[in-house]
Amino acid sequence: MTLLASAAAVVSGLAGIPAAHAASTTLTYGVIGDLSSWEASAAQAGNLAPFYQAVYDSVLEPTSAGGVAPGIATTWHYDSTKTILTLNIRLGLKFSNGDKLDPAAVAANLNAFPIGSSPDAGNASSISSVTTSGSHVVIQLKAPDPAFLNYLARDIAYIQDPSQLGTKAAKTSPIGSGPYVLVPGKSTPGSLYTFAKNPNYWNQSAIKFPNLIIKVVADNTAAVNALRTHAVDILNIADKSSVPSLKGSGIAFAEQQLDWSGLSLVDLSGKMGTPLKDVRVRQAINYAFDRNLMLKVVGNGFGVVTHQVFPTYSAGYDPALENSYPYDLAKAKSLMAQAGYANGFTLQMPELTAYTGNAPPQAMADALAAINIKVVYTDLAFPDFFPQLLQPKYPAFWMQLERSANDWQFLNFLISPNAAWNPSHYTDATSSKLISQIQTASAARAPGLLKQLNDYISQQAWYVPFYAVQAEVGYNPQTVKIVNQPGNAVPYLLQDVSPAA
Repeated sequence: MTLLASAAAVVSGLAGIPAAHAASTTLTYGVIGDLSSWEASAAQAGNLAPFYQAVYDSVLEPTSAGGVAPGIATTWHYDSTKTILTLNIRLGLKFSNGDKLDPAAVAANLNAFPIGSSPDAGNASSISSVTTSGSHVVIQLKAPDPAFLNYLARDIAYIQDPSQLGTKAAKTSPIGSGPYVLVPGKSTPGSLYTFAKNPNYWNQSAIKFPNLIIKVVADNTAAVNALRTHAVDILNIADKSSVPSLKGSGIAFAEQQLDWSGLSLVDLSGKMGTPLKDVRVRQAINYAFDRNLMLKVVGNGFGVVTHQVFPTYSAGYDPALENSYPYDLAKAKSLMAQAGYANGFTLQMPELTAYTGNAPPQAMADALAAINIKVVYTDLAFPDFFPQLLQPKYPAFWMQLERSANDWQFLNFLISPNAAWNPSHYTDATSSKLISQIQTASAARAPGLLKQLNDYISQQAWYVPFYAVQAEVGYNPQTVKIVNQPGNAVPYLLQDVSPAA
């Protein structure tokens, strides 16, 4: 369904959802895509996080300030080498079916995640082994991982009943130890999922809503209507053009500059047969974009133009890079000619017009057409969109991608060869050396190395950043209050959402 969908179709898509819920009893959380599997080893962060946070508890818990707190593990400590992490597992835990959650269950899940289908599987790549000792789980790392505790409060550490691991039931009927239990008889996959409070959850006081509904919203038109009619309490808005009218109708927004928006140039090695292997072509693409225009057309003005993927709050941020690629068609064409592509080439890219509308992909196609690059789009839909990007199936794509406040986590999300959003696993001698040095650098030395890496990938034009995105999560202030979750597109269920009253 596109943004031109009829009002009747939108109403039909929302059928069966009460217009509003008392905030004290039911939370209706809108999400902009459906999950492909309930397996803990398939879990994702970002917009799909509420699904997994509902049914699974994690080893550590994230805090609203971006830190970590006790979860399944009550305490933890590293050895002097920072490569052996010992977790003390909470006693008396049970899964929703009554099975015991013990250190062996934690170890089984941590061993399963790196070989699962999660796009964040790379976050567990530093794990060498996971063993148990009494009430403890002992994690041996291949090398120090400065972001590993953060990962244990995210999707690599959701714990599913180990009896389900590797079974078909794990994909459709999750058994976890989280705050809620899926109610299959009141759920319709791809549309609406109903949850009841889990009586076995260890921290009952943290469950602020006894009932939960997660509603999959078909497209941006449906999203706007769902918020305006209070069919959902919370929803991340992808198309910012609707924000002013929604504010006028009483919807509140939690705003933060979280992500960066722009092109990821995947085929840096040329293995997919595109000219993107040539740095001059990549630089030409950067010069071909008027970033102020992209902010206006693609981001509806909600953001700040940037020329680098590193955020201002990173030690690697370099103000000197903020005019690295001024809009310059003459220079872009000259670089294309030097690379032997004066007549251009065809570039395959995906689009997701159900959520973005037609204007953003058209604006990008027009910019590239000015240097004779013809974009051929394939319009995708959830849940196929992210898997096809990460296969990788396309040599370039436009996305909004997170920028963690933890620099090592940021590198392992976007830049390192194992990063989820480095789908071609590209690296070269310079970037590999810098990343290796950053991993073990002292607090005094790390900022300089991070800036070197930022400068290098900017000169090599790995990405085409347009602007830092002003995230807009809409919510009904009459029923809920929310806070932003640092490093995640949407609020976390237990930590960031509470009743308005």
